[in-house]
Amino acid sequence: MPISTIWERRTLLFACPLALLTLLLLAGWLRHDPSAIRHPLQVLGLSHEGDGLESVLGQEKSAEEDGFTIVSPTYRRLETLPQFLDNYANGNLSSLRKIVLLWNDVENDPPPSLLGTLDTYRVPVVLEQRHINSLNQRFHPTEHVKTNCVFSVDDDMIFKPEDVEYGYQAWKDQNKGRQRMLGFIAREVRRKGQQIIYDQPHKEYHMVLTKAAFYHTDWMRGYWADDAVMRSMREYVEEHDNCEDILMSFLHAHHTRIPPIFVKPEVKIDFGGSGGISSRKGHIKGRIACVKRFNEAFGDETLVPTDTILERVRPDLWEQWG
Repeated sequence: MPISTIWERRTLLFACPLALLTLLLLAGWLRHDPSAIRHPLQVLGLSHEGDGLESVLGQEKSAEEDGFTIVSPTYRRLETLPQFLDNYANGNLSSLRKIVLLWNDVENDPPPSLLGTLDTYRVPVVLEQRHINSLNQRFHPTEHVKTNCVFSVDDDMIFKPEDVEYGYQAWKDQNKGRQRMLGFIAREVRRKGQQIIYDQPHKEYHMVLTKAAFYHTDWMRGYWADDAVMRSMREYVEEHDNCEDILMSFLHAHHTRIPPIFVKPEVKIDFGGSGGISSRKGHIKGRIACVKRFNEAFGDETLVPTDTILERVRPDLWEQWG
C-alpha cells in the first residue's frame, strides 16, 4: 500500500524567467537554434488556445499544484537511497512539491528502516509499490502527481539542487503547452552509411534521456495510450528490458516535431556503476536495435536534431563579470 506524508511549504520562483533567458542569450550561454526560442507570446504562455496535442494527450488541464514532482523508479538501492533523498528532499528545491518513489522490487517489500524515514524530510515523499517490475512502469500514470511537470530521475543520479531548479524554470520558459522535453543527459543518433550510431553528443543531439529529464505529466498517459503502435512498442521494451527512455523520446518527437533541450549540469553523480542496466553486456547494441525498431514504427526522420545547450550561470561567474 502506498505510504505518503503531507507537508506544505511556500513557493519561491525566479523573479523574471524571461529576463533570465534574455540575459543568457546575450551572454552567449545559450547556443542559438531557431526552434529553441519560441515567439515571445508563447514563452509568456499567452499563445492561442490548445497546443495541437489534444488528439494524443487530451485537453490540457490546470494543475492541482504548481511546481514539479520527482518520479523515480527504485530497485534494490537501499544503501544509496538515503543520499538520493537527502539531496532532493532537503527543502533546497523551491519548486519541488513531492517525490514519488516507484518501488519496483516485486520480490521484497520496502523495509521498515526505509518507511520510517519518509516523514522526516522537508518535502513529502511517497512510496508507491508496483506489482510489475517493468521499465514501462516509469511512465505509468500515478494519482500522486498533482503538478503539470514531472522530473523523471533515476534513483542513482545526483544533481545539484540549483541545477534542477534551473532546469525546471528553463522547462517552463521553453514550453508551449506540453511540447518540450528538457534534460541533463543527451544522446546523438546519426547514420554512417547503413549503420546507426548511438553516442554522446558531438555537434548535435537528438534526445534527452528520462533518467534525468523534465516533461509534461500528460505524456505519461500518452506513453500508455491504448493503440496498436504503443502497445507493440511497450511490448518491445518489456521483451528486451531496455529503451523505455528512447521510446518516450520518439513518441514526443513524433507528435511535436520539436527537439528537446539539453541542460549542462555543473555536477552529475551516477551511483549506478557496474550494477546499472547500462553496464550490461551488449547494452549499446541493444539501444541501436531499439532505434531501428522505433524508426520502423514512427519513421526514420522522427528524432529532431539540435545543438542548443543551456547552462546555469553560477554566482562565482557573476562576480567575475562584475
